[in-house]
Amino acid sequence: MKLFLDTNALIDLVADHEPFSFDVQKLCVAQAFGDVQLWASTQSYADAYYVLCRTAPRKAVKEALAATLEFVLVTGTFAADLKPALESDWDDVEDYLIAYSSRRIEADFVITRDEELAGKCPVKALTAAQFLAHMEEQEGLVYDEVPLP
Repeated sequence: MKLFLDTNALIDLVADHEPFSFDVQKLCVAQAFGDVQLWASTQSYADAYYVLCRTAPRKAVKEALAATLEFVLVTGTFAADLKPALESDWDDVEDYLIAYSSRRIEADFVITRDEELAGKCPVKALTAAQFLAHMEEQEGLVYDEVPLP
């Protein structure tokens, strides 16, 4: 199952943005078990870098984003996507590019906290918590800490 991480999910993960980061970390566990593939856009990495550098050292941000490349697959946006994005009725061009990049890779879900993106996205959009609840309900899979005796 392919999950496309919106920029806010990537930032939540890299910045350990509570309370959202815990659920995105669980998606990384699901990926490690081979239950999902995590995808993101090159644009999301650029946007995350810009946002995170406002509160953290550039080198640390680069290292943290680079570390995610061990388990996140990355796809780019294409020049052909830009004109339709600018001609669309979408107020947020970045959201349009995320939505249509997710469709291009045939993602099953977009993981986002952006309600506007979720409402317009051609791919079903859920928060990380909603997706985890879906996996528990539909697949019987739970990604949670297990206390050891």
